[in-house]
Amino acid sequence: MDNLIIFLAKYLIFIMVLILLVVWLRSDHKNRWQFAALVILSGIIALALSWLASKFYYHPRPFVLENIKPLVAQETDNSFPSNHMLLASTLALVAYIYNRPAGAVMLVLALLVGLGRIGAHVHSPIDIIGSFALSAIGVWAGYQIVRRLRPANKKATSAEQDN
Repeated sequence: MDNLIIFLAKYLIFIMVLILLVVWLRSDHKNRWQFAALVILSGIIALALSWLASKFYYHPRPFVLENIKPLVAQETDNSFPSNHMLLASTLALVAYIYNRPAGAVMLVLALLVGLGRIGAHVHSPIDIIGSFALSAIGVWAGYQIVRRLRPANKKATSAEQDN
């Protein structure tokens, strides 16, 4: 069981990056620049929000509080928010905008990353939930910017078609 938790906590995110790359490659070539811009911009915004949140809220890592050895090597610094979960959920939410089935799978994978981080004793549920919330805000803000930069003749994404 420990090996599964370690895989989820540490390595599943790399599979998510590969899935996102496949989604990007299979996307309409007219929307690829938007897709890439949204990934980059959302990531920057989410990381900035994460940095800001970590300055206002300190939460010790569970392995420090419980005086146990974590399953993955980790500093004893602030555990809020989880950067792994922040990245996983940002990738998943961007994928969901451009390809709902793949995005839904990636959201499940992001949840598994979060559960792995909890199971490895390096994050608590509040770290994971907070990271997802910051990621959602980052993706929303990035989407608002990117869609305004899109030339008027570009085809709408599936998210815009549903609105």
